[in-house]
Amino acid sequence: MITINFPFWKRTLLFGLTIVTLSMYSIVYLPVLYAQNTPGNFPLYKYNPQRTGMVPFAGPSGNNVKWSISSAGEIWSAPVVDADGIIYIGSTDGSLLSVTPEGKVRWSFKAGDEIFASPTVDNDGIVYIGTIDGKLYAISPNGKMKWKFLTKGAVHSSAVVDEKGNVYFGCFDGNVYAVGANGKFLWSYNTGASIMTSSPAIGPDNTIYIGSWDKYLYALNPDGSLKWRFETEGKIDATPALGNDAVYIADTKGKLYAVRFDGALKWGGSVGSRTHSSPALDADETIYIGTQEGYLHAIRKDGTLKWKFKAGDSITASPVVDVNGTIYVGSWDGKVYAINNDGSLKWSATFGEPLLSSPAIDSKNTLYIGCVDWKFYAVGQEL
Repeated sequence: MITINFPFWKRTLLFGLTIVTLSMYSIVYLPVLYAQNTPGNFPLYKYNPQRTGMVPFAGPSGNNVKWSISSAGEIWSAPVVDADGIIYIGSTDGSLLSVTPEGKVRWSFKAGDEIFASPTVDNDGIVYIGTIDGKLYAISPNGKMKWKFLTKGAVHSSAVVDEKGNVYFGCFDGNVYAVGANGKFLWSYNTGASIMTSSPAIGPDNTIYIGSWDKYLYALNPDGSLKWRFETEGKIDATPALGNDAVYIADTKGKLYAVRFDGALKWGGSVGSRTHSSPALDADETIYIGTQEGYLHAIRKDGTLKWKFKAGDSITASPVVDVNGTIYVGSWDGKVYAINNDGSLKWSATFGEPLLSSPAIDSKNTLYIGCVDWKFYAVGQEL
């Protein structure tokens, strides 16, 4: 087994991942309720089950750092926020932290191995998080484990919960898993290669969309059967974003695709360099995505370039778009950028070390983001 225990700058962009092989699926379980969005929270990576990254409230108007807390490891995980404003974030030391809006740690749950995945929280406050030793945990609001589900590979994918309470996530063993609200195995669908960071999105008809290293975007029916698959030119690390009539997905070679809901290509085009960022959408369905060259691209829904903004280093995190159309994203240059929807800089905040974590925004106009400097930050106005 390859363990990720050396400095981040010596790691590959794909984490130098561990593959953990387990002999069988197993669970320890208690009941859990299903998740829905509420107006004041940011319950999962890229905000909603469609993974648009677009929130219905404003982000911070300036770069004031309200507080920071220290963790015991680097933070690659993206934060989430529950309906009460409690923030959850994972760390490479294997801890899931529960943090108040004032920056106080409520509790820390110690998982069995490193956490690179982003948590998901449901309306009952149950938090789901994956680890590199192949487990998906369900954690109650008091920090106690409700159940854990064992897979055959590392879990870097962020879970999504449907209206029935079923939990879906990808795994490095190449499977998309469906787990019931009680933690019981429902089904798995095996893609042709590993699933790294691509996380499932759910459409209005409950179709599940996810990418794989086998260079396919998959559309799966709720029962786990294949609806269709679309071939890309490179491996897929990105998480799909669902628009009004298309699924937007990027491959690692730097090509962005708009794929119709029947699996046919609408358009495709290059963003100029490799990308491990996932697309976000605004109200006009402009697509925003970062690249290894350090550009944030704004691309119209017809596939034409609207503008591009140059950061000081690579952008591998995924953007978030607020209700005013401001785009927020972190970069390997150690800065968070707030970019107006015309491509001009609104503000930036400097933390010094690379930001691989994607930001979250809550209804109090605070932005949360993790850093490889072992700290977790809140940006916004003091209350």
